[in-house]
Amino acid sequence: MKDYCKTIKLKLTMKIKHATVRVLAFVLVVFLTACSGNKKEAAESHEGHDQAEQAKGSDTSTPIEVKAFENVDASVKTQINGFLADYFALNQALIEDNQVGAKAAAKKLSETVGKFDMSKLAGEQMDFYHTQFAELNHGLKVINESGDIEETRLGLATLSEAMYALVKAYHPNQSELFYQFCPMAKNGDGANWLSSTKEIVNPYMGQRMLKCGSTKETLN
Repeated sequence: MKDYCKTIKLKLTMKIKHATVRVLAFVLVVFLTACSGNKKEAAESHEGHDQAEQAKGSDTSTPIEVKAFENVDASVKTQINGFLADYFALNQALIEDNQVGAKAAAKKLSETVGKFDMSKLAGEQMDFYHTQFAELNHGLKVINESGDIEETRLGLATLSEAMYALVKAYHPNQSELFYQFCPMAKNGDGANWLSSTKEIVNPYMGQRMLKCGSTKETLN
């Protein structure tokens, strides 16, 4: 009788052990499945964040609204064309990854802007110019104080918006200009620039990615 009881007890113990193993295995499977799901959700969340950041950056590509003035004096147009010449020299230096050349071009642009004769401006034209003059000086200050070429490119972004506004408002150009956008500039926030050619030659990315960008507007 004692031997029979021992046998029954042993069988029960084995069954309990087997049941415990099965329960533990089930719990482990549930745990691993939950972890896998959390990782997937986290990855999807991160991907969504990246897409949102990219969408936010693309907002910069939308051309700003600028009123085009009528009866702009010829001397005003001539002087703004002088701005453009120096601005394009700055762009070219950045396309070539030439920090020294870029700072020299920015200095030349600063001198040209400083000589601007406002005597032919009045009313709205005068007020608008003062606003863009402040933006030009801000961008030039960033470049003047820049310690490397990427900081110089940040200054270019500010300059470019002011130059675009001046061209739209006073329409000094006799040939087409192109308002272009790079989504990777400014650490992914995106930035615009003016070009005299439709072909994309990117001053923000330079030799790394010359063709990165698109034309957002043609200025006639």
